[in-house]
Amino acid sequence: MHTATQTTTPAPATPPSSAHDAPRATLVSVTDLKMYFPIKRGLLRQTVGYVRAVDGVSFTIYRGETLGLVGESGCGKTTLGRCVVRAYEPTAGTILYHSGERDTPAAAIDFARLSQRELRAFRHEIQMIFQDPYSSLNPRMTVLDIIAEPLVIHKRLRGSALKAEVGDLLRRVGLRPEHMNRYPNAFSGGQRQRIGIARALALRPKLIVCDEPVSALDVSVQAQVVNLLQDLQRELGLAYLFIAHDLSVVQHISDRVAVMYLGRVVELARSKTLYSRPLHPYTEALLSAVPSTNPDISRERIILTGDVPNPANPPSGCHFHPRCRYAQDLCQQQAPPWREFEDGHGVACHFAEELKLVGVS
Repeated sequence: MHTATQTTTPAPATPPSSAHDAPRATLVSVTDLKMYFPIKRGLLRQTVGYVRAVDGVSFTIYRGETLGLVGESGCGKTTLGRCVVRAYEPTAGTILYHSGERDTPAAAIDFARLSQRELRAFRHEIQMIFQDPYSSLNPRMTVLDIIAEPLVIHKRLRGSALKAEVGDLLRRVGLRPEHMNRYPNAFSGGQRQRIGIARALALRPKLIVCDEPVSALDVSVQAQVVNLLQDLQRELGLAYLFIAHDLSVVQHISDRVAVMYLGRVVELARSKTLYSRPLHPYTEALLSAVPSTNPDISRERIILTGDVPNPANPPSGCHFHPRCRYAQDLCQQQAPPWREFEDGHGVACHFAEELKLVGVS
């Protein structure tokens, strides 16, 4: 663990699991997760501060559901996703993974505390789809080698059985098995992303972290990939942590949506609830950018002033107050606590009850 855990900065309010979701089977529970990157300067490379990329985040992912994660660039979405799969070692917090099957769950395992050797035994349970379908595939490996690599590393299959499994995975994602000996440069961006999806499916995971899987694709191809992900979810019972900045795509695929700002979750609710009745001013601003499908309906476009603050030196109180048009003195002085409203709708805003915010009908 980094020495950043010794900071005296008060821990921010973090959202607990929603009460209305308690009967559902929990797959992953993230509690007070932090990821601080040290800032080193000088000849001796001394640590002079920390970039608080993820600053006390809590949420739950249930079996078979899609949790959308939205926010501006630089808010910590990708860092959070990489912490969940342990591509990064979190500074603090817990990532409880509930292994076993739906009807016979096993004891929860804290991914955040496993050593790399211990983690290898559970790598197959959580996989990741990366944003860039070009840089995420090794150009010197054939499609067969790319998809087979996790199966070889985990000693699942070999020989003709391995090749047959790769063929089945290619068919599952809509590609032709006879092309498995080609290299990635022979495929389009959408086809490359399908190869990445097939690689993520190879070990039969229960959770896939999708890090903006369609943002680098053409709009027409985006719909195909999103539909593929939904079909695979229904067929295999997958759960997704779907990270994106396109709120239209998130609305289409997500069961619940978490809104992230400067390393913290500021609102979390069911997708329909959050889009129609936002409780946080930041969510309202994001939703105002969603294009309307009805030309007769016009909505006010909320333009946020300034840029996202420096995560190495965040504002006091509510991190959003310098850009919030509803901010009052209390927002600058005190961080808002996390509060739950009806239907598990959680928000961190001092004036959530008083504000009448506009959503997307």
